Amino acid sequence: MRAFASVAELGSFTRAADALGLSRAMVSTHVQRLEQRFGLRLLNRTTRKVAVTPAGSDYLEHCRRVFAELDAAEETLRQSKERPTGRLRVDVAGSFARHLLLPALPTFLARYPGIEVELRVNERVVDLVKEGVDLAVRGGVVEDPQLVARPIARSRWILCASPAYLAQRGRPQSVADLGQHILIGSTTAESVQPRPWLFPDGVVPPRLAFGVTVNETEAVMLAAASGVGIAQTLDLMASRALMDGRLQMVLVECTVPGPPISVVHTRAAERLARVRVFSEFLRGLMGEVARNARAATGQKGV
Repeated sequence: MRAFASVAELGSFTRAADALGLSRAMVSTHVQRLEQRFGLRLLNRTTRKVAVTPAGSDYLEHCRRVFAELDAAEETLRQSKERPTGRLRVDVAGSFARHLLLPALPTFLARYPGIEVELRVNERVVDLVKEGVDLAVRGGVVEDPQLVARPIARSRWILCASPAYLAQRGRPQSVADLGQHILIGSTTAESVQPRPWLFPDGVVPPRLAFGVTVNETEAVMLAAASGVGIAQTLDLMASRALMDGRLQMVLVECTVPGPPISVVHTRAAERLARVRVFSEFLRGLMGEVARNARAATGQKGV
């Protein structure tokens, strides 16, 4: 299984042999025995490349699940006498990586020197099994029943702008005043229409016209901090800018709950010590960020 998976992932018998410390002939023999056992071709070979067949693709996914179970079993035996070790593959959104995780990562590495972090920055929802990811951080509800989702923070949508913008254009005193301001909207890959702003029940905003729209959530916050206009963004994302004074909240009464932030992993990965300690580290980090955000916005709660 290891030989087949290495060839499938690396696309070469020679590279797989080097990675496994085996001869090319031995790797080829292992794969041939698998194919003979199943009576199916798992790999298509040509003189130029090796490609996975549909049956091989299905089998590769099962192999990865088995490897994850084996890794978990081995680490369970070691963790009683060893500190967590090994490579940890983490998938996060770019804004989360840049504003929250990367500034705190040195603390984690100093605490667990035996863990190597492979950080993958994506703006899409990856398949943890197919892409070999140990742990991901996601916002919103996780509906996949094969995954374990552990909430680590609650977010809130806030309205904010830079001090320079507010000094020039004035601070809105009511929701109706938003119609007199430059508003920053956000679009998604699925729609060019700006995401509607959220308001508390009973609050009826005027028709909002967005003077500027951007297609990336982090850019919304950065545009506001640069003095472009007023934005609705998540308090966790804006916490550092709020603390250092680059952003100020407006219309605090219009704050509404945002999506939950969760650590997501497979059930097999849950038994890996490196996954558990990183999950707890993220929980502590997000708790601190949430407290700082509440303090900076003058709000209570966690």
